[in-house]
Amino acid sequence: MDRFKAWWLLLLGAGLVVVALQGAVRGWLPTGRAGLQRGKGVSRDSQPLGFWLAFALYAGFGGYVALYALRLLAGRH
Repeated sequence: MDRFKAWWLLLLGAGLVVVALQGAVRGWLPTGRAGLQRGKGVSRDSQPLGFWLAFALYAGFGGYVALYALRLLAGRH
């Protein structure tokens, strides 16, 4: 069961990092409950501070979760 949780966390963390990188390329990041709908996020052009703050949160949290999952899979928790 612990391995399943670790793989799930790894998928979640990697997904957040991918969203952050995709946002850096496209210049738009989803935010809020309906974040996947276009227009419900932050744009790098219109809201640069909010965009980079969201980018840092997505990338930082995603990286932390992915590294934690890798430590769980390695047996060092």
